[in-house]
Amino acid sequence: MRFGYRSFLALLTCTLTACSTLVTPPTAFSIFDLGEPGAIPQSERISPGHVEVRGPSWLASSAMQYRLDYQFPARREAFTESRWAGHPTEMLQRLVAAVLISDSKSSGTCRLRIDLDEFVQAFDSAQSSQARILARVALLPPRGEAALAREQFSIRVNAPGADAAAGVQAHREAAHELVRALAEWLHVMRQGPAAARECRR
Repeated sequence: MRFGYRSFLALLTCTLTACSTLVTPPTAFSIFDLGEPGAIPQSERISPGHVEVRGPSWLASSAMQYRLDYQFPARREAFTESRWAGHPTEMLQRLVAAVLISDSKSSGTCRLRIDLDEFVQAFDSAQSSQARILARVALLPPRGEAALAREQFSIRVNAPGADAAAGVQAHREAAHELVRALAEWLHVMRQGPAAARECRR
């Protein structure tokens, strides 16, 4: 009886030890973001009081997605050793708000809503790729959902290479280009009577 108990303990110890050797350490991911907000030319434009960026379910993760358009244009893949620091919607919202919202004493009352339709690195061939950001934008009054103005933006920036790091560089440039385009659009919208009335500062 005692021998059987000791044998059981020895067997259990060996089993646990063997199992521990089979456990592989977690993969070390490289984490990337869109960089710090950059300066844009000062102009008389609408300064939204709030920025909201929304996106589809397949962009609700930190996965760094890509498509092989030259091979499988309808299939989305993700780099295994690279991740975004947050969801694309979160990173874009932080970037846009940091640049376009003035301090609380001078910010406007309107809301800027951005529906992010695409945020992906697309490969035209095995050697070339580009970052693509597609977004629909609405300028909304302080209350209600009747948009004062709507616009669509399609930003494409060629990547300097065909790997994840090159895609990050292109996405950073594309995101900042989107912010500049939004600033120019808000400058134009400021001339409209409805926006001038609703988005008072």
